[in-house]
Amino acid sequence: MRLKLKGGMLMAQTTFIVRRAKDSDIYEVMNINLETLPENYWYGFYKHLLDNWGEAFLVAEVEGKLVGYSMSRVEEQGDPALLGLVSEIGVEESIFKRVITTLKNIKNLRPVGHLVSIAVRAPYRRMGIGSKLLEETIRVLREVYNVDSIYLEVRVSNEPAIRLYEKFGFKKARIIKGYYSDGEDAYIMVKRLK
Repeated sequence: MRLKLKGGMLMAQTTFIVRRAKDSDIYEVMNINLETLPENYWYGFYKHLLDNWGEAFLVAEVEGKLVGYSMSRVEEQGDPALLGLVSEIGVEESIFKRVITTLKNIKNLRPVGHLVSIAVRAPYRRMGIGSKLLEETIRVLREVYNVDSIYLEVRVSNEPAIRLYEKFGFKKARIIKGYYSDGEDAYIMVKRLK
């Protein structure tokens, strides 16, 4: 821990690193997920993401302790909203019309990054760890996986997360009604890269 002068006061500054996840990190990542998010996944899901898109499965460490993670995958998409080409916010569109539009674009499938989950343990929030995980995720998906865009789902009530994503250039593209198990809606937010 370092001390930093901010606004005339000495503030503690936590040093952390962000690195690629390893198989041995999965159980601790699962613990972070259980502590921080109501949506949870099984071991095989984490392992699948790590095995197939390992460069985009990141963890944050403070003094050797895992305190956060970000995991993503790459999908082939023709959906104009997920490609960051259109926003459906404020537009009433049936699921049927959305499926037809996607099917029409099936010949134009493009690689799209899907940020599946990102979380930081409560005592380590507001230290820049989430921002660094998100920044590195965007970099890896752009440089390693050459995706056209990145999308994610976020609870409509999660204003801090929405502000963070907007800070990094994500825009609201769609609302999914009742997306979460408790019935809350989700925004799909997209960052266009190309």
